[in-house]
Amino acid sequence: MSYDRHEVEKRWQDEWQKLKLHHFDFESEKPVYSIDNPPPYASGSLHLGRATAYTLIDFVARYKRMRGYEVFFPMCFDVNGTPIEVRVEKKLGITKKDIDRQEFIRKCSEFADENIELMTKEFKMLGHSPDPTLYYRTDMPEYRKITQMSFLRLYSKGLIYKGEAPVNWCPRCMTALADAEVEYRDRATKLNHIRFKVEGEDEEVTIATTRPELLCTIQLVAVNPEDESKSRLVGKKLKTPVFGKVVDVVEDEKVDPDFGTGVVMICTIGDKDDLEWVYKYDLPLEKGIDEEGRMTSLAGKYEGLSTEDAKQGIIEDMKKDGLLIKQDELEQSIGVCWRCHTPIEFLQMEQWFLKMLDFKNDILKMSEELNWYPEFMKLRLEDWINSLKWDWVISRQRYFATPIPVWECAKCAEVVPAEEGQCYVDPTIDDPPVPKCPKCGGALEGCEDVFDTWMDSSISPLYNTFWLRDNKKFEKLFPMTLRPQAHDIIRTWTFYTMLRSRILTDKKPWHDIMIHGYIMAPDGKPMHTSLGNIIDPIPILEEHGSDAFRYYTTTCMLGKDSSFMHKEVIHGTKLCTKLWNIQKYIKNAVGGKVEKPGNLRPVDRWILSKYGKVVEEATEHLDKYEFNFAVREVEQFMWHQFADHYMEMVKHRIKEEGARYTLYTIGYGIARLLAPFVSHITEEVYQDFYKEFEGEKSIHIAPWPSDVLRDEEAEEKGEAVKDAIAAVRTWKASKGLKLSSEISFVEIVGDIDKLAGSEADILGTTKAKELKLVEEEDIKEEVEEIRPNYALIGTEFRDKAKEILETLKNIPEAEMTGFAVELEKGGVKLELKNGETVNLTKDMVDVKVGYAHEDKELEIIKAKDLVILVKE
Repeated sequence: MSYDRHEVEKRWQDEWQKLKLHHFDFESEKPVYSIDNPPPYASGSLHLGRATAYTLIDFVARYKRMRGYEVFFPMCFDVNGTPIEVRVEKKLGITKKDIDRQEFIRKCSEFADENIELMTKEFKMLGHSPDPTLYYRTDMPEYRKITQMSFLRLYSKGLIYKGEAPVNWCPRCMTALADAEVEYRDRATKLNHIRFKVEGEDEEVTIATTRPELLCTIQLVAVNPEDESKSRLVGKKLKTPVFGKVVDVVEDEKVDPDFGTGVVMICTIGDKDDLEWVYKYDLPLEKGIDEEGRMTSLAGKYEGLSTEDAKQGIIEDMKKDGLLIKQDELEQSIGVCWRCHTPIEFLQMEQWFLKMLDFKNDILKMSEELNWYPEFMKLRLEDWINSLKWDWVISRQRYFATPIPVWECAKCAEVVPAEEGQCYVDPTIDDPPVPKCPKCGGALEGCEDVFDTWMDSSISPLYNTFWLRDNKKFEKLFPMTLRPQAHDIIRTWTFYTMLRSRILTDKKPWHDIMIHGYIMAPDGKPMHTSLGNIIDPIPILEEHGSDAFRYYTTTCMLGKDSSFMHKEVIHGTKLCTKLWNIQKYIKNAVGGKVEKPGNLRPVDRWILSKYGKVVEEATEHLDKYEFNFAVREVEQFMWHQFADHYMEMVKHRIKEEGARYTLYTIGYGIARLLAPFVSHITEEVYQDFYKEFEGEKSIHIAPWPSDVLRDEEAEEKGEAVKDAIAAVRTWKASKGLKLSSEISFVEIVGDIDKLAGSEADILGTTKAKELKLVEEEDIKEEVEEIRPNYALIGTEFRDKAKEILETLKNIPEAEMTGFAVELEKGGVKLELKNGETVNLTKDMVDVKVGYAHEDKELEIIKAKDLVILVKE
């Protein structure tokens, strides 16, 4: 049977769905292994990084099924929030304000539906195995219901509050952002040196700023108390250029005297430093920039301009008035929106907050209870938690997300939360639980804000385990076993999920957390549309097949960013071809399952023990999610031990039970060891041969190899036999002989006890007419050549190197052996022509040794500790 990878992969992707192999059985008595699968954003087709990340998760699911677990692996999609809205706005050329709220929500839902259909097909192409019966998407009423109920419980605990506070604000998305949703990017800007007048004096002060548009909101000027050159300014007042506002000068240790001019203007609000000073000095929060990123009436004639246009206008006006001294080029790191990458502003806004600062130590303690893979990723969470200074702003001024389930009195601002029985509820269209305000009788208005997308995402383990829906299932499934995710959302999805779990259940949400890295372009650069280096995985799948891509994914190490290596995909196709050819040979040679015979030959025990070691090591790696190490162990064994050596050793006795038993056992074992990774070809191999004898309907629910032989003595003996045979076969190749060619004689000299019992295998594989095993033989060792290590000698001796090399070159043949003996003992004192001596160590010289025998027709070859005499 030939192997058409595209036909095979398509056929098994369809057949697996028919077989319902991946459906979770709630009544099963198997131990549960549950995966808190990251719902991918339904904002577009799969990119290379996402395809790789979800393939890693599929490895876990397939492996754990074979280990005897009932695997909970939901099929899911993240459909809420800004990512969808931004795509829809760009696609339609609108903003949310240009269209009716419910119509915009409907268009977002339709956009998500199209992408989910596409992404589902792509995941199928990759050979993934989630359970479609556990399907959810985060915009489902049932899912949003749980989000709202969790909010109501937090509200009842007094952990939710509404207040006016400075928040990160995206003027493009027109919504608040949590700190964790702010990314930082470097950009080139200008540091503007501006003249300020000292009030009541002729003196001027120069202040350097990157944001002259915020001059209209300046509240204070500060200098460092250690900067004596600026001490005269403390207590004085400065008059702001352009706007003529007068502000005090104070001293503050936070000011960097070496940046700019060492004088800092404190505005509302340029950055987090400004924000800290606002609270420290109880400064008024004047609003110079509005929600759309435009200047307010405080900016005078610049009102209505974008911040960038206002900046340029102010700079030009200051140039005309001689107020701008100079501009320096500056590289700075700025906060941008995580979705649209627009620079954020700090605005004083009324928002909903979740108290979280009191739980920082609880989450740090919980982190210690988790098994982190890799361990060092735990530091990212700890660093993030220790940096937190503000509560979590959970409200967003968007449309397509879970509504905050409250109504507010238009008259007295009393908050009326929904009742749990009402959920899922949309306060913008649904009635409140009471007809009017219970406090003053005023009219109730539905809250138009929605939740931060992480408010939905962070309940995924609670939703998956049927929290508030089925207590029996919740007790069985919670905490979940594994959270797999990327390192960039440790501060969001990881942290928020742990926070919610702590507050709502007082338990950790999972036992293990597996962190993968990013996939970079082949040159190591991040992939971005603007750079034109995005790699679409679909053409790779169409050309090389899913298994080849899955093999590439095994080379990606957890916790580390990896450059895409197309050659690894190519190698994956070669691995599949090799596996197919090996299995085809085994099927034809063995014919069926063979019971273990009473006696196995030494080489059978050798390869079975080597196989057993691979099973143990691969299993150990996989239990730690080290897929790259596990597959490397299996591949190296399959290719270089089993195929290259053992299969050649037993061709001459292929009908013997021992050889057939060994071939079947290891062939079936290799197929299972590789099944989680190259899933299609291993299924084809299993169905083509092993299923008839093993009985399971799929290799993916066959038992993981476990009952294996380990025999260190057999391994030692088998290695000696392998080395001897390999040396003879290499010699044949060097002589231009076919490996199947007969030769007249082979004599092996050395520790022949290791070869005892394997004489027939040595004869049968080397095709020798006569084999002789002896412990000693009259063989003379002769030093044929002394090769200097040029680089090491040059580095060590520099100007003497040339003379040393010349002396080594001219050592008489008769003295070479003595030279080699001395060198081996610990070094040689080499005398140079000028009488000077230098000390040479073993690493400075490579001694090539040859062998001689009185029978000149014999050729002598070396195989590690053995010496072999051969004759054609």
